Amino acid sequence: MLTFDNSPTVYWFLGYLLGGIVILASIYKKVPGWAFLILCVGLLSFMRMPAIVFNRELNADESQMLSHAITLYQDPVYWRSVDGTTIGPLDNYLLVIPKVFGFQINYTSGRVMGLICCIGALLFIFSAMKKWFGESTARVAFTAPIIFLAFTQENDFVHYSSEQLPVFLLAFTIWLLSRISDNRQISSWVTFFLGLAAGMMPFAKLQSVPQAMVVVLAALWLCDQFYQRSSEIKPLLFLLVGGLTFPILLFLWILTNNVFQDFIDFYILGNAIYAGGSSFIEIPAQFLKLISLSADFSVYSLVLLISIILGLFVAFRHSAENRKTAGFIIPATIILLILTGIYSSTKSGNSFIHYLNFCIYPWILLAAYSIKTRNNWFVAAPIILLFWFAGNDAISYRREHRLNAFESVNGLTKLDKSPVVTTLMKFTKPGDYMVVWGWQCKYYVEAQLAQGTAENHSERSIFKHPMQEKYLARYVSDLKRTKPAVILDAVGIYSLWVQDKKTQGINNFPAVADFVRQHYTLVSTIDDVTLYVRKDRLVTQQANALPLLAAINR
Repeated sequence: MLTFDNSPTVYWFLGYLLGGIVILASIYKKVPGWAFLILCVGLLSFMRMPAIVFNRELNADESQMLSHAITLYQDPVYWRSVDGTTIGPLDNYLLVIPKVFGFQINYTSGRVMGLICCIGALLFIFSAMKKWFGESTARVAFTAPIIFLAFTQENDFVHYSSEQLPVFLLAFTIWLLSRISDNRQISSWVTFFLGLAAGMMPFAKLQSVPQAMVVVLAALWLCDQFYQRSSEIKPLLFLLVGGLTFPILLFLWILTNNVFQDFIDFYILGNAIYAGGSSFIEIPAQFLKLISLSADFSVYSLVLLISIILGLFVAFRHSAENRKTAGFIIPATIILLILTGIYSSTKSGNSFIHYLNFCIYPWILLAAYSIKTRNNWFVAAPIILLFWFAGNDAISYRREHRLNAFESVNGLTKLDKSPVVTTLMKFTKPGDYMVVWGWQCKYYVEAQLAQGTAENHSERSIFKHPMQEKYLARYVSDLKRTKPAVILDAVGIYSLWVQDKKTQGINNFPAVADFVRQHYTLVSTIDDVTLYVRKDRLVTQQANALPLLAAINR
């Protein structure tokens, strides 16, 4: 396995050399388009490798989704075995794919899937820009997100996040929209797949719905204009059928597996509570705060700012007559994608940097729109970005002799086992369920054991909110259904958000505590985590140990 120390100087030099070649290739027309794209994908993959082989948690969401994937491989019925809260089923099923091909579900496999989504999204956006603005503009504009995504080492842009699949699907729909936006002839199959992908997005992440709606509304407008000219209604019908196909199939699957009430309660109503964050008035301030938390995204936004402002000016300069033409739908769609991206990033009220993934591509689309007639000067944007990252790396190297934030020597490419997991594995076997009360989902990943409750953290069972009792009732019901071999009370200093044992520990919730007291034995406390083992499993283990002890005594 490839490993990286804290300062892989030659590797980094090659990365910056390749970055410079990509920028030069973007303006050197003799480089074929396919060769330019290979260079771009190669640069992104090359610079992401240190984060990919670093087989450790970078964000708590990674462990949450990987735990879901481990569970779904064992029990594939979502909303029965797994509830990802705001994270939809598709995000989690995607992580099962490596297991199907014989690979372990871990942080490395998750980041590989995330990189594939990222590459796919970039290629679709490039194709859309090429269709709308021409290849020369697309190439120059494309280098900015490539440089940003290749050289950023901020965790929220390199770990597997729940935004990567919906952004991939969004980019796919934008590319399909570009294929019908000339309005001369519209393929019914293109509109069908556009609707199909848009219909999938709510089940990847609910926050992606506003941007999906923007693309669908643009496609509806184009199909309607086409119908008025040609009396051909098939593209419009296929768009609607495509949009309904996945939700209908999912609805039938939900009914077949008797999880309809769980879908309503925990995906629709439960997430409606979560969505009650920022009001419209608060969104601008919330968004500025969110951007300020990411230095790299701030610089990415600043180098695009002039072209974004110019793009807005050009778009709003169109007269009322121009607004009736198909040409106006492109800037209108891009501007709405920006606004809905900002809305999706801020509506929950949480300042999670990975929400900014919803804004990366709308930013560059508007910038590309503004430079479509004069694009040579825009090459300054990726150059400034490259110098920003090079300057940061130079400062880090001088101060700490560090270039790489994801050091993977000394066995860090192998999945870790913490003392808690090492202990609990003495009482478990493959195929067992385990449960973690509190929020420490990495224990599931380290143990490679399925979660015994639909939610692999108990935050929504612990905090006061209108549906707390429903979450608690389901938690106990799941415990009775799966009979986990071990239960961990992880509330404490290492738990995310829930750390007060006196008020949030498992003993403060009678229904859960009674079940544990009746069926489990407290075995030990390690790293402020209490380990309970199912009584029959403990008795069996002790019985199996007796012959060995007798032999030793003899």
